[in-house]
Amino acid sequence: MAGGQENPFMHGPDVLTLLNRDLANEMNAMLMFMVDGLVARGQDALDLRDVAKSIAKSSFKHANKIAARIVELEGVPQLMPMHIQDNASIEAKMPADGHVQAVLTDALESELQAVIEYKNQIQNIGFQDPTTRTLLESILADKEHEVEEVRNLLGI
Repeated sequence: MAGGQENPFMHGPDVLTLLNRDLANEMNAMLMFMVDGLVARGQDALDLRDVAKSIAKSSFKHANKIAARIVELEGVPQLMPMHIQDNASIEAKMPADGHVQAVLTDALESELQAVIEYKNQIQNIGFQDPTTRTLLESILADKEHEVEEVRNLLGI
């Protein structure tokens, strides 16, 4: 940091590694939901397209916020395709046939995994880094809402 002052909330490589993993997961989610919305067919495809488009936009916003936080912590957002593939902990499943039920099941699985990961990170960060924790809490709230949207489309 400028002037030799140390950032009291800087966690070093651990938090940057986690944030780059989150960044990769959000980029994967954005791509997965974009494809889901484009290839969906069958009954309820229009509803799926609307939800997928909304979640893809939300994932892009999350990725942008996470990348900005990485820079604030004096890290470098890893956005090259090979970094996204290597860093992601949640697999972006691309629909094989575009049938709504299969697409929604994969989407729900991915979003639930993201909710678990964000909850764990928030708990681990605790009060050591309030800015990162607040960011992750905001993203978690969006993810929980997205889970409910997908569940509603699945009828569960």
